[in-house]
Amino acid sequence: MITTIPSQLYVNNISKHLDEIRRTYIKLSGRGMIYGLMCIDQDAKVIAVNEWFDKSINVWDLSALGAAMYGVSRQGMEYFKAEGLERGSMIFKDKQFFSYSIGTFNLDEKANRELLILVLCDRKVNIGLIILQMKKYAAEIREEIEKNSKIKDTLKLSEEQMRQHIKDIKADLFRQAKSMNLVS
Repeated sequence: MITTIPSQLYVNNISKHLDEIRRTYIKLSGRGMIYGLMCIDQDAKVIAVNEWFDKSINVWDLSALGAAMYGVSRQGMEYFKAEGLERGSMIFKDKQFFSYSIGTFNLDEKANRELLILVLCDRKVNIGLIILQMKKYAAEIREEIEKNSKIKDTLKLSEEQMRQHIKDIKADLFRQAKSMNLVS
């Protein structure tokens, strides 16, 4: 099993903001363990993860779960005739999974994209405090995405193109891991 995350996901301007959310939370609270922060769009396209993202967690599965949680909440909004989704969470006996909408941006004339920050953490993490940190950096993250043509091109990919893109990333990752003797 490859436990490496593609560097383009944690070495970019958006991941720096995710790192700062985590770093500031730890300074302010010092409570709990954050396993990972990630920025995705509504279709589970991963934009960035924080540098200390737990390598045992599958990035793609977590993004799919976050997008599914967003989809369910959209259904709830329509059913309850509620205004826009701000946040959603799942709380387990030992973990919390949380999504926070940092807003919508216009990808092109035809499509808007909802951007989400996902947090997987233990039960000791103060969600209210981490929400404050996400709110603080939301505008900066959105700006970074809006001015980054490579990210916008990735977000425009169709589902089939995205599958091929992920397959290519995984193949490259496997080659890198093999060259470093991480897999046989």
